[in-house]
Order: sequence, then C-alpha cells, then structure tokens
Amino acid sequence: MTRKPWRVKGKENKGRLRQVNAPGMCISVDQLESRNSGYIGVLRGFTTKQRYMCATVFVDHYSNLTFTYPQKSLTVEDTVKAKKAFEAFSRRHGVKIQHYHSDSGRFADTDFIKAVTDANQTISFCGAYAHFQNGKAEKRIRDLQDKARTGLLHSVSRWTKASSTHLWPYA
Repeated sequence: MTRKPWRVKGKENKGRLRQVNAPGMCISVDQLESRNSGYIGVLRGFTTKQRYMCATVFVDHYSNLTFTYPQKSLTVEDTVKAKKAFEAFSRRHGVKIQHYHSDSGRFADTDFIKAVTDANQTISFCGAYAHFQNGKAEKRIRDLQDKARTGLLHSVSRWTKASSTHLWPYA
C-alpha cells in the first residue's frame, strides 16, 4: 500500500512546471523489466520460444494516454522501434509528438537521441536517481504491475476454485 502525504509543499512550485496545452507536447517515457517472461501471441503456425521480457511505457502529460510496447530486450534498437511504433500510433490519431521526458538510462544513448533529433523533437532527462521527476511514467508502471498482479491472483483463485469443485463434488 502507498501512503498519502498529510501535508503538501506545492504552493511555491506552482506554475514552474512545463505547461502542456495539447496532446503530444510532453511525453514521459520509461521502461519496465519483468522477471517472468510473457508469451508472444501467434495466430497461425507454430508457437515460438521467444518471450517478452520488458516493455517501454509512453504517457502523454495532457491526456494521460498510455502506450505500452512489449519488447524482447532492453537494447537501443528495440527502444527506437518502440518509439517509432508510438509515433505511428499517435499520427493515426492526429497527434504530433514534440517533446520526450525520460530518465537517463537507455534514452541517453546516441541512437535514441539521433532518432529524436531526426524527427525534430526535443528530449529532457531526469536527475540521477530522481524517479519522482518522471512521476507520470513511474506511476503508470506501478499501476500496470498492480493490475497484472491482481489479474494473476484472480486467475489462480478461479482455477483453484474450479479444480476443487471437479475434484470434490460434495464439498
């Protein structure tokens, strides 16, 4: 469980944050890595042995839209592929991405910065170990993890309840 603060120190910082007036003006980006690999869906043919191990999460500051792109690894190539997929998704909805805000991990690599500058976009980074500066993406990752955990617990409880009724019809 998380605690809510009993007092807030937000009045002196009011108005100092970057003002966002339209979708795409500022996008928070972060990556999550899972200990348990996920299946890659196959519609026809044979199942694959490749698994999803991580994901890149994009959160729009204006609309709170979340785009999650599952990846096989945390390489720069997969991260740039995730960026291109997000931008294609936003173009289909008529939104042009102007600015990214991220931590300085994989997003500070030269290939990702080159992809940002080639698209005439800007990027800003959080401070070292300052996850609170990228709070929208961090909160969304925590929400995704909580929902996945709840879904798994629910499926396990349904499975055990269904299997117990089949094993013990008089219970």
